[in-house]
Amino acid sequence: MSERLPSPLGDPVHELVVMDSVSALRWFRHDVPHPLARWHHHPEVEIHLITASTGTAQIGDAVQAFSPGALYLIGSGLPHNWVSSLRPGETVPGRDVLLQFHPDLVTDLARQVPDLGSLPILLDEARRGIEFTGATRDQAEEALLRIRGSREIRRFALFLELLDVLARAPRKNRRTISQHVMDAPLDTAESDLYNAALVYLHARLTERFTLSDVAEHLAVSPSHLSRLFTRATGVGYSRTVTRLRVFEACRLLRHTETPIGQVCFRSGFGNQSNFNRRFHEETGMTPHEYRSGVMAG
Repeated sequence: MSERLPSPLGDPVHELVVMDSVSALRWFRHDVPHPLARWHHHPEVEIHLITASTGTAQIGDAVQAFSPGALYLIGSGLPHNWVSSLRPGETVPGRDVLLQFHPDLVTDLARQVPDLGSLPILLDEARRGIEFTGATRDQAEEALLRIRGSREIRRFALFLELLDVLARAPRKNRRTISQHVMDAPLDTAESDLYNAALVYLHARLTERFTLSDVAEHLAVSPSHLSRLFTRATGVGYSRTVTRLRVFEACRLLRHTETPIGQVCFRSGFGNQSNFNRRFHEETGMTPHEYRSGVMAG
């Protein structure tokens, strides 16, 4: 059983998930920007597929790059958000495909049907978030998309098939994301402020700005914003900006042929030595090693 720790992210917004009146499952697709694309949490478990765009995922206490095809299982109460790298005014139609269900649906059913005994174990692991890759990801995406438009018993059978794919995933095809299980402790106004700060940072990663610049834009004091970032990330403002720039560099290294020397500046770093040092701190490898690994994969 994972240890439950207080959230270093403060209080993400509690999202009220309205389930389908004729189904225990909620399947939907949404564009970005969208009111749901924000730092939030909910009691429902979520299977989340990214179908378009690249950017930064924040799941629990972790920050990482995402790209099309990324597939996640987000456990009950785990805060999460995906921030796409967008130009001003840009929209991404159908960026996300989601399936949501209450965990009690599965745990109660497993008590009655021993054949489903692996599913509560899967949901417990999902409290820290899981990313699926490889053949598991491919099979899960196919099953998730088949649920759309299905009805009644067929719909639920496809749901169980999807969970079976995830529960049977070999360790090489699944990765736990958040270091800790996190309680969702920022109120709505603080969550809105934190989201606005992230949007500002993403739009200006290549520019020179200070905490005071961000605070002035958001009409709050620098000290208030600094405390907010410490609560909302556990690492504070400066480390958050560095992480965002590193994962923008990861996106460029993975999805473009931009020379590494230019990636440094296009992701917001002022010089190559600082870029190499910070990149290694966050990823455990050099930019060259990262790109070579992507190409080899």
